[in-house]
Amino acid sequence: MDFLFQARQDTAPTSRYGKVKALKADANLFNFLMENGISSMEQLYEKVSAMNSGYYDLRGKIVKAERRLSVLNERLEMWAQYQKYKPVRQKLDKVAPAKREQFKQRHSADLALFDAAVRYLDTLKASDEAITPKAWRAEAQRLTAEKDADYLKMRDMREDIKAVETLKKTAERLASEGQPQRREEQER
Repeated sequence: MDFLFQARQDTAPTSRYGKVKALKADANLFNFLMENGISSMEQLYEKVSAMNSGYYDLRGKIVKAERRLSVLNERLEMWAQYQKYKPVRQKLDKVAPAKREQFKQRHSADLALFDAAVRYLDTLKASDEAITPKAWRAEAQRLTAEKDADYLKMRDMREDIKAVETLKKTAERLASEGQPQRREEQER
């Protein structure tokens, strides 16, 4: 690990801003290594692997929530459409038979949207799905809150992973540079 930090110092930027930024990154990295008890390359590789696994698990959870939210939003939109155009349909039922055709022509778009919503909701009923807009809204709000929290976790994880990956690459570079020197020493 000492060689690793020395190698990072050797490739440090020369500008003042670059030095401050690199120092902050090194301090964060050092704190990360200390917090996780990492003192060997094997532990570093295990931690990187575990972090990547956790990151992609979290990403999968977010994708699953987004898919469910998409379904819920579609259901809620159809329910809203049903509620919005229901009065138009009720008026059609009350219109005298002589004026019914004229009313249909005047409100054809509204009636088509109502019929589409009815068909959608009927397919849900046919598949034994309950029509529960309040429950859909509650689930959508819960999933949105969870998804937002998971996004924040993911963003934090991404920064840690980026720093640890940089450390890992530096270590691999040092290991590959050190191997020819060891061979030369062994040949002597």
